[in-house]
Parts: sequence; structure tokens; C-alpha cells
Amino acid sequence: GSVPMGMPPQGQPPGTAFAALLAQQQQTAATGYAAMPPGVQPQTVPGGSQSMLGYVDPALAHQQAQAVQNAQVVQQATHVAQAAQAAQAAQAQEQARIAKQRREDKIREQAAEREEAEKLRCHLHNKPNNKCKFCKRYQEFIREKEANSAPKDDSSNKVSHHRAGRGSGDADRDKMRGPLEISNTKTFGFSPLLQTHIVESAHFKALLTLESLDQLIEEMCQFADSIEPYVTNSSTTPSALFCCLYRLFTMGCDRRQLSRLVDNTDNAYVRCAGFLFIRFGLQPDQLWPWLGEYILDDEELRPQKESDWHTTIGEFVEGLLTQDKYYNVVLPRLPRSTRINMENKLAGIAQYRKRSKANVDLLEVYREEGVRVEANVDGDWRNCVTMELFEDVPSRLKVLVRLEDDTEETVHLGRIILTDRRYDGYVGKPTGGRDRSRSRDRVDWSRNKGRSDRELVDEMRKLDRDRAVCNSGKEYARKPVGYKAACALPREQGAASHRLMEEETFVPMKQSRRRSPSPSLQQQEFRKAPSAEHQARMQAVFEKYGIQKNADGANSRADIDTPDVMRLG
Repeated sequence: GSVPMGMPPQGQPPGTAFAALLAQQQQTAATGYAAMPPGVQPQTVPGGSQSMLGYVDPALAHQQAQAVQNAQVVQQATHVAQAAQAAQAAQAQEQARIAKQRREDKIREQAAEREEAEKLRCHLHNKPNNKCKFCKRYQEFIREKEANSAPKDDSSNKVSHHRAGRGSGDADRDKMRGPLEISNTKTFGFSPLLQTHIVESAHFKALLTLESLDQLIEEMCQFADSIEPYVTNSSTTPSALFCCLYRLFTMGCDRRQLSRLVDNTDNAYVRCAGFLFIRFGLQPDQLWPWLGEYILDDEELRPQKESDWHTTIGEFVEGLLTQDKYYNVVLPRLPRSTRINMENKLAGIAQYRKRSKANVDLLEVYREEGVRVEANVDGDWRNCVTMELFEDVPSRLKVLVRLEDDTEETVHLGRIILTDRRYDGYVGKPTGGRDRSRSRDRVDWSRNKGRSDRELVDEMRKLDRDRAVCNSGKEYARKPVGYKAACALPREQGAASHRLMEEETFVPMKQSRRRSPSPSLQQQEFRKAPSAEHQARMQAVFEKYGIQKNADGANSRADIDTPDVMRLG
């Protein structure tokens, strides 16, 4: 029933007032059109007239349409994701069902194989007898079964090799996270007596409450004050270091945690615990891969915190690899092949240590790039140039070098000599107040290769053969003594025993013994001949008791009554 704007009511002719109203509306519409934003078109209302009250903004309409479209896309994606999740769940259930079915089939097959093998096994012989036909049949069945399972093992090995070759970084990370293979999980390489002392000690029982490696490291930093297996002046109370070491075995340790121990920078005794863990617990073929890195480590180590004598971490590690005993504790035996390999690698260690001390004065030279040097790589001296000096570990300085075949190697500072002609005569800056001109060793180890490894190996083996022969001092066979008498004897008995004590305890056992000056020849003759006073005194005694006694004896015999004797005829 509404009347369009600008039109007269039905049945009413347009008049003057209506014409004025229409003109006013048209003027208002024209003003509104001028104020409308650009791009907005007026909407035609029914009746053919245009009015400002009916227009629509295109931008707003586009936003509303885009929002509706986005909502539809989100809803569609949600439906797709839900369908994918449902499909994955169904697939996982199917895989679980198939895996379960395979396990059940495998169990049934193994049970059937065991039942068949039990039927074929000979019940007359516990051990296979080659003369028994039932034993032969059973052995043939076992060999056929092993032959059928061999291809599966080969395929699994191929898969493992493929996984190992996918990337060295992933393989190294997996290796570091993997567990360690302990050679003896029952005694951990300890002697039964030492193991008993540790297990029964109060300190170890208190350590059972510690469950993390950080707590054990804190315990060692606080209480470990010696590297000896027993406390001072005791042969039954184990030291704090060995109690923590045994707790480390019982707790379990992986490769990453063991690396934390041997690379600890806060306490040298924590590092020693890691080295002892390797020597006592790991397989012989794993000793050099773990300990070879630390042979030339020059960090200071004192056997006891209050000890005046000190050694280095490298010498400590070398003693673990070359000695059969650690103090009075027997170390796990090394196979002969492993010992020979150790001798070949440890022969030139003394020269490498001297060269490392000499090269410390030339660090400014090795920090430069492109310096010509020679490096000992796998026992061979090869020409190369320096690229970078690694100083992140001050006790083990290393140099990155480029060889002639454009390969790069990281070499310890003790295995490098300077051959660049630009630095001939350059001695560097002495470190630690050491004067090179006053050194007893006149060899310039920073430029000298020294003796070959082969010569040093031969010399080392010759010394070992000489030590095995009793050819000096009191090294002859002695009569066996009883237990109580042996306890009262001093421990050091001869030069070899002194040498053994030094090797076991790393403490020099040389004792200077002052001798009184030898008497002169006249003094010796004077001491041999009796004095005149002594001779006179002895003469008086002889005269008093010798002659007088004989005379008195004759008179006494005359006074004695004797029977009368009459001679007849």
C-alpha cells in the first residue's frame, strides 16, 4: 500500500504543491549523488526514479563473499582432515592386526619347529654322537634350518649397512647415544677382594641413593682426593674415587655420559674415573679408540691433593695402557695382539711430548694460514700447510692442515715440525718462564723428526726383554718364606722392585744413602794390631793365673795322701 517516492497518490492529479515537493527531492538526490564515494552507483527504485537510500557498497559485498568462501574452504579442509585421520587410524589398526598375526604365526612356526626338532632329537645321547643315526639326522635338520635362516640375516645386514651409510652425522649421533658394551658384567674387571671391600663399604651404600650422573660427578668433586684404590694407610677401606667408579658401573653409562667424564674441565679426578671406567670395563679393542686421544694431554694431575709430586693426564693414560697393575690392583689382561698394537702406537710418545712442549713457543706461527710444516699421519711424515689452530682445549692443542692431495687432517701439536724457510732461526716466545737456552736437551724438537717409530719399538722390546732377566743386584732366586715372615719383610727388595714401585705408584722411589768415608791404610793397620796397654794387661793376667796355677797344682798333689806301694822283686 506504499506509494513510490516521487509519484502522486492514485486518483490525485499533480498540482503545484506536489511539483514543489518533487523538485525538492530531486535537488536532495543530486546533492547525495555528489557526496557518494567514487565507484558506488545509485540503485534504481521501482518507478524509474533513483534515490540515495537504496545503494550498496561493492567493497563490503566483496568482503562478505570472501568470508563466506573462506568458511566453506575451512569446512571442506576439516572434512578432508577428519577423513585422513580416520583412514590413518584404520590403516594403523590394520597394520597392528597384521603384525599381531605375523607374531602369532611366527610363534606357531617356532613351536612347530621345536616340536619337530624334539621328535628328531636323539634321547639316548646328551651330546651328538657321530656314530648314531638319530644324532646325524638331528644335526642335518639343524644345519638345514640354519641355512634357511642365513638369507634373512644377509638381508638384515644389508639394511643395517644402508642405514649406516645414509649419513655420517646421524650415525655418529646414534653411536654416541648407544649403550657401552661391558666386558664383564659380573665383576666389572675388579678383583674379587676389591669388589668385596667396595660393596661392603659404608660410602658405597650411601652412593646407592644417587640416581643421576650429575649427582655422581658432584660427589666425586667433593670427596675424591686421591687416585689410589684404597685410602692412605689402609688395605681394606676403598677410596672415594673407586666407590664412585663402581657405582658408575652399577648405574649404567652410555657413550655420551662417558665422554662427559673424560672431557670434564672442572676436576682432574673426574676424568681419571672415566679413564678407569674404560680400562676396567670396556673390551680390549675399544681401549685405543677411547684413550688414544688423551695420550698427549698435558693437564696436571696429582696422585693426592696434598702431594708435591705431580704428573699429567697423558702419562696417567699411558700407564693404564702399558702396565699390568694399577697400584696393587691387577688390571684386566690384554691380549697379545692388542699389546703389540699398543707398543707400536706408544713407542714415539716421549718424543711427541717433547715436541709438543717445544711447539707451544711457536703458537703465533701455527695460528697463521699457509705455513709449511710436516705432520706425522699414521706413522708417516707428510708435507702440508697449516689452515687453523684449534685452541678450544688448552691441554690438547691441534692444527688443521691440508696435505698435498688436498685432503685435510687434524693433527696434534706434538706431531708437527716447522719446515717453512721464512721462520729459520725463529725460537718464539718461551712460555711459563722456561728458558730454551738453558734446557739440557739440545735438540730442537720443533724442527727435528727424531728417531723413527720402528727404532723406538725395537728399543722398547729390548728393554722389556732385559727386565724379564735377573742379571743385576739381588735379583736371584730366594728361599720361600712363610706368610708371617713375608709380612715382616720390606717390600722393596732390589732394583727391579724399586722400578716396579715407581711404575705402579708413579712416585720415584730413589733414596740416597750416605756412606761413611773409608778409613785410611794406617788407621786400618792400627785397628788390626792390639795396643800396648792391652798387651800388658793380658801379660799380667797370664802371669797371675797361668804360672801360679801350675805351681799351686804341684804342691796340692804332694799333700794328698796316697796308698803305700811296695815293690816286690
